Amino acid sequence: MSQFGDTITGLVGESPSDRISAIKAAVVENLRAADSRMKIETTDHFNHSFVPDLVLSWPGQTENRRVFLRTSYRVWDLLRDVDLLAGDKPILMPLVPMREQDDEGDYALRERTKESRVLVTNPYGLEAFTDRRDTAPVVALFTHAILQGGRGVITTSRAREISGQVAAGFSGARNASYQATSAALTVNETNLDPRRASQMNRLLHALWIGSGASPSEFPGVTDGTATLDEDALRFVLEMPDLEDDAFWRRLGQNLTTERLCQLADFPANANLQRLLKNCARRLTAKACRVVPTPQNPINNLPQWSISSSTLTLHSPRYRIHFAPRSVMELPANTSDRAAISVSELKRRAGVAGVAVSEVRLSNGDATLTYASSERPDVAQDDFLSVVASLLSNGFVASVTARIGIGSRSVRCSFETLTGAGNGSARYFLAELATVAAPLLGPILRDELIAIRSATYSGAAENESAQNSEKAEGGAL
Repeated sequence: MSQFGDTITGLVGESPSDRISAIKAAVVENLRAADSRMKIETTDHFNHSFVPDLVLSWPGQTENRRVFLRTSYRVWDLLRDVDLLAGDKPILMPLVPMREQDDEGDYALRERTKESRVLVTNPYGLEAFTDRRDTAPVVALFTHAILQGGRGVITTSRAREISGQVAAGFSGARNASYQATSAALTVNETNLDPRRASQMNRLLHALWIGSGASPSEFPGVTDGTATLDEDALRFVLEMPDLEDDAFWRRLGQNLTTERLCQLADFPANANLQRLLKNCARRLTAKACRVVPTPQNPINNLPQWSISSSTLTLHSPRYRIHFAPRSVMELPANTSDRAAISVSELKRRAGVAGVAVSEVRLSNGDATLTYASSERPDVAQDDFLSVVASLLSNGFVASVTARIGIGSRSVRCSFETLTGAGNGSARYFLAELATVAAPLLGPILRDELIAIRSATYSGAAENESAQNSEKAEGGAL
């Protein structure tokens, strides 16, 4: 007997209202075991024709899915439900075991549910998925997709069969096995709506290309890329350590800072470090913020994480947060900030080798701006100290720092410890980390070298490999 079956059996003798509440609670527990990230809302109805028993939703998703519990598995009754409710693409969930029968009614139900994107399954089928994911974690991702966009009729035996094919396809894609990968693609396209099938297929495509196999030999039809959605990206990053730089380089070729930040929070695990090692040099951001932290004497190497929906580089004494689209995405900096003197600005700019085109000085009441159209770096001008002395209790409020030898620049505010540009200006992470960050925080020379290495991430040594992959059509 399954866990759900044991719970239902134990309800004998209770009042009807208590039994209904207990049944719903058992179903909710069953659903949470299948997908812990899901939010489940219960209604006051039970076995109603058109009012759902449960409503499922997911963080970051605007759509939801309605669940209608049914006390029996009668094919013709379910066909009537499909005709009545198909517009909402719900889940019809009989509370009894479902048996596949090779007859006219069963065939009609399978075809109509696939066509209308209605899912008919029960708690016993979901338990079959849950049981398999312990040995094949990819099944958890597939179960998530089934609950969001599953279709057709999935009995317990069918769930076991599908789980095996999904697990074999995942392993097959990592090893460029055509047959196993092709079977998994068929499972996705048969049992999921087009959106979720595409998401799962992109994961297989990414793993296929990551294995080093030719994209042209992939058994499915793709758009030439393997951009992963949030759930698939999280799944890949949470896999056991993959010490394969070629895989992570291919996986990161179409990755964006926005997509990484959709993970909201993700720890500095080994796979994330490998991914960023191979793609940080091409990622961009709108702004950065430097947040002082207690010095970490254990690990002196910069580490990447995703925190507060920002891509974050942890150095021994600072966190550098990178916002993909807006300064407003950066987390607040609550640390105490000391006023920056002109001499300290000169020291920081000198250590970082950064040229400053404009300095704005303030004493809280008045401001002075110092710039020159002739000299590319005014931070080292002796006259700047003279100008600063004109302001009683003056300090550096902000500077505009040059990026490279062109006309691009980034404005650094010492009030908010933020580096950003005007309008739609975006910067490579390396530009913000090695131009803005060392001005905003007194980063040591050795620390800056390590930050530069983490954000440029071996650009020169990877460039030739990247070009050859593009020539072969292997872009992810």
